[in-house]
Amino acid sequence: MVKSRFVVLQMKDIVRTGIFVIIGIVLLIVLIWAIMPRGAASDIGARNFVPGTYTSYIIIHNLPIGVSVTVDEDKIIDITLSELAESQEVFYPLIRPTMATLSREVISRQTTNIETPTEAAITSRILLDAINNALWQASAAN
Repeated sequence: MVKSRFVVLQMKDIVRTGIFVIIGIVLLIVLIWAIMPRGAASDIGARNFVPGTYTSYIIIHNLPIGVSVTVDEDKIIDITLSELAESQEVFYPLIRPTMATLSREVISRQTTNIETPTEAAITSRILLDAINNALWQASAAN
């Protein structure tokens, strides 16, 4: 004769286990998303551009600074700063030399996936984001 066994599960244990499973799945998804490479935003070599000059703006001291990027169909031709006020240049003396360095590197390598100067890491990141935004505007897939 077979004895039947009953397992009694309380609802609070089932709910608690379900919540932990959901939290684990969400954390796993966030972890995978965080470590995935983001090639689409910085891999410019695979893009086609609409020829022209595109400008992205950053705001410093409530004044815009334009980052203009000139492209032809498949490459970056020029990157310049525009509308840089004298007061901004006084308060941020590294902005012009950093842009010159970044411009040379981006144009020679044709990618914004470059190493940034350590002495101006934050300035470089802000300028590279503006360059990426202008390149996104120039993208034929846009």
